[in-house]
Amino acid sequence: MRSAERFAGRAAVVTGAGGGTGLAVAEALYAEGCRPLGVDVKPRPDAFPADCPYLQADITEPTVPEEAVRRCVEAFGALDHLVNAAGVAWFGTDCSIVDITDEIWERVLAVNLTAAMRFARAAVPALRAGTGRSMVHVASVAGLRTTDEPMDAYQVSKAALVSLSRGLAMALAAEGIRSNAVCPGAVETPMLAGIYAEDPARRDRMRARVPLRRMGLPGDVASACLYLLSDEASYVTGTELVVDGGWLTVLP
Repeated sequence: MRSAERFAGRAAVVTGAGGGTGLAVAEALYAEGCRPLGVDVKPRPDAFPADCPYLQADITEPTVPEEAVRRCVEAFGALDHLVNAAGVAWFGTDCSIVDITDEIWERVLAVNLTAAMRFARAAVPALRAGTGRSMVHVASVAGLRTTDEPMDAYQVSKAALVSLSRGLAMALAAEGIRSNAVCPGAVETPMLAGIYAEDPARRDRMRARVPLRRMGLPGDVASACLYLLSDEASYVTGTELVVDGGWLTVLP
């Protein structure tokens, strides 16, 4: 059960807050008393909390992470949590390494991995002075196995994000800063809307493969993120929480 007091008085930076999982995380944090600063290349969505700052920027720009952290601290006096929820999955152009172009490979890793590293690096000094001292990185079940169709840049970036989270956990544990990853399965987000619009039956096939017999929602992932960010998970670090309706357990 969510409590309006669980994150009261705390502040967070949330990347990918322009829609999908990132926006769901920002909304959920706000509902529980946290004040999020959102970052996304997309314009500020109407659903983002009106009294919280939003930085519209390309997260792959090297100066953006430090700018986001600075603005958060200026606005709220501290930074307690970081959520790296931004990510891209380019169906069709992201393919096998046999065929992928350098441009696609580098761009996917820049968004999904390098930007997350930079945000974590920028956040650590402020997290040291904060209360929550936790970060969550939204990876994917693709980072734990493979994708159904070759999307090697995406798969590698998410596997590396899991590894990054573990590295951060070990490096920062002595300071009480926790790092964990969430690995969603098939989730209804704007990132997947296009492929389901082109092939509506694909959604039905995916739903049938999930033991819980439904697609995930951004709110499902947000709930997992909030648990890992919260004091309820104060003894949890360096781990991955799979949010996939049981899909991973039945995959070959």
